Parts: sequence; C-alpha cells; structure tokens
Amino acid sequence: MDNSTVLKPAYEELITLYRNGRDEEAFKYFGDRIGSRYGRNFASILSKIDKINPAEMVQQMEVFQNIMAEERMTEAVKTAQRNSVLITAWASASVFALLINFAVVVVFMDTLGMLEHLF
Repeated sequence: MDNSTVLKPAYEELITLYRNGRDEEAFKYFGDRIGSRYGRNFASILSKIDKINPAEMVQQMEVFQNIMAEERMTEAVKTAQRNSVLITAWASASVFALLINFAVVVVFMDTLGMLEHLF
C-alpha cells in the first residue's frame, strides 16, 4: 500500500473490511474495484491468506508476478512486430514507387527517342 498511488484507496478498504471480519466481502470488493482479470486473480490469491502456508503464498505471488511479466513481454513483442511490419511495408512501398518512377522515365525517354526517329 505504501508504494501505490492509484490502488491505495482499494487497499485501504480491503484492509478495513478484512480487519472487521468480512473476509469474502473484502476480497470481492477489491476484485470488483480493480475491475481487471489481474485484480480478480490477485484478490483470489489474497483470499487464501488464512488458508495456506505462508511459503506457498509467497510462491503463488511469485508465479502471479511472473505471469504478469510474461504477458507484458508478449504484448511488447507483438507491438514491436507490428511496428516492424508497418515500417517494412512503408519502405517497400517507397522502393516500389522509385522503381515505377524509374521505369516510367526510361520508357518515356525511349518513347520520345522513337517518336523523334519517326518524324
């Protein structure tokens, strides 16, 4: 809670409800307040706080963090690939336009030369 700014009110409400003995309501509130799949998964992990061994809780949190990091990495790779395809398409279009321009100029010059010989 000390390191968060946006989620601080949600954490405060979670802790208040949890300390008042309304465990299920606290974790449901947190999952609903965050409104994302990650928020619901985090609330699900926190709901097991009294039911599992602390070492297992740490392990589950590490797995959760790794999954989030991998999904962010996947999104970054997808974005980089999309940008790469767009840049390659623009570069290919530029080269194609230059080739077409060159071909038109060469053909036009050749056509002018042929017309001079005809007349």
